[in-house]
Amino acid sequence: MKKIVLVSLLILSYTVSGIAQENSPKKKIVKTSFWVNGNCEMCQTRIQKAALNTKGVKMANWHIESKMLSIVYNHTKCSINDIKQNIANVGHDSEDVRAPDEIYNKLHTCCLYERK
Repeated sequence: MKKIVLVSLLILSYTVSGIAQENSPKKKIVKTSFWVNGNCEMCQTRIQKAALNTKGVKMANWHIESKMLSIVYNHTKCSINDIKQNIANVGHDSEDVRAPDEIYNKLHTCCLYERK
């Protein structure tokens, strides 16, 4: 009986500790998404590769239809702006970071999206 109580207390302690860490403001890994302009699978590959080449980004998935990039990253190693800038550097605009015209103009013709 004492063993069951002890094991139960250990499991409860571990569970409560895990929940506290999961909700901690010190959590380094962040999941978010933002809009990135593009048209096709070549754009998808380019956008995801640029995001993943940003130090601290663990996962990147761009959806062609919605033009939304879902990312998982370590906020102590990079910022959203760092990720957006790396994506702009390969020719794709986001809400607040515009790709340089000279890079955008070098994209394949099917990748030339309508710019705002």
